Amino acid sequence: MMRRHIRAAVAVVATALLTPLLAASPAPASPARPADGVREPADCRPALQVLASLPGSGGSEVKGLGPKALAVGASRGLPVFWTGTRVHRVPLPAGFTGGAVAAVNAKGLMAGSLHGAGRTAAFSFRAGARAVTLLPEGAHAADVNDQGLIVGDGLKTGTLVGLVWDGTRIHRRLAPPAGYSLTSVTALNDAGQIAGSGEAVKDDESWSAGLVWPARRGAAAVPLQRYWPAGVPYDFWYPRDIDRAGRIVGTHDYTRLDIRTPTQWVPPYTVEKEPGLLGERTSGSFEAISPTTGVSVGTASDSHMDGPFPPETAPPVQAQIWPGAGPLLALPRLSPDGASEAYAVSDDQRVGGTAADATSTSRAVIWTCALRQAYRP
Repeated sequence: MMRRHIRAAVAVVATALLTPLLAASPAPASPARPADGVREPADCRPALQVLASLPGSGGSEVKGLGPKALAVGASRGLPVFWTGTRVHRVPLPAGFTGGAVAAVNAKGLMAGSLHGAGRTAAFSFRAGARAVTLLPEGAHAADVNDQGLIVGDGLKTGTLVGLVWDGTRIHRRLAPPAGYSLTSVTALNDAGQIAGSGEAVKDDESWSAGLVWPARRGAAAVPLQRYWPAGVPYDFWYPRDIDRAGRIVGTHDYTRLDIRTPTQWVPPYTVEKEPGLLGERTSGSFEAISPTTGVSVGTASDSHMDGPFPPETAPPVQAQIWPGAGPLLALPRLSPDGASEAYAVSDDQRVGGTAADATSTSRAVIWTCALRQAYRP
């Protein structure tokens, strides 16, 4: 099967408002124009903030953005949150040695996962609490909405089970569509819609699909690739986030050529949209979409099979942003040859992720007023 590349043709030029910290990044010629409906904060000031790390070795990354200066993620393999640039540990229960905070809602409720001694656990936490709250039957918690519902998964007799928690009780169990097994549960929005993925096997043929669960309890999951024929062995879809309007973003992985493409599904989910790749990069992903403004972020990379050749000539991976229309744009690197990745985006154009500094250490970072400093490579 031939792989289709979608190349954007609309030229969007990006910004010159870079701080001295970003001087090593390519300088954009003029401000990137946000898509219709994307609002810039009145006090929008482009910057690349480097957040503090815990002592020790290893990297740090921002996985979620909360109100004001609150961010969450991991540092040195431990779950943490930040207020401004200051890092705070999340207390670990006995028997657990590490983990990460995956998400935080507008009211400061955090959710994430812990690991240790061959087991994992889903948890919730609020700043100031003396301990985390372990969620029943949970192995991982992936997202939390502003109503306080948390979504994630657990294992039952070796099978992945989707779960929704309300406080310390299981609010809903998420069954895959008939004929599918669950492979991930990744996000929910304030309306209660949930995104994930599944895989089906029949007569030695397998295929993958993104999934969406309607908000109504007991409603069956809907495969996002309903038109796709069964038995396509190389295509895998991984929805990662869902906004308040039900727009889902994620990644289409064409494994035959090692190509990942940023993908968006819009209600009523009859087709998926691939907005292209960043410049001459041959691969990439979407990891998050802002709650209401339609801005998506992820990471640009390259395929080992589709070039460049030899593969070691490919530049490091780079955080990317899409305003919702036009081409994908690059976000500045922390160091000229340092890798960067984006995992979270807010309505006020903060983008959270990780970026390597001059010593090749991965630092937790936030790009503020991100579209103003984004550029077309």
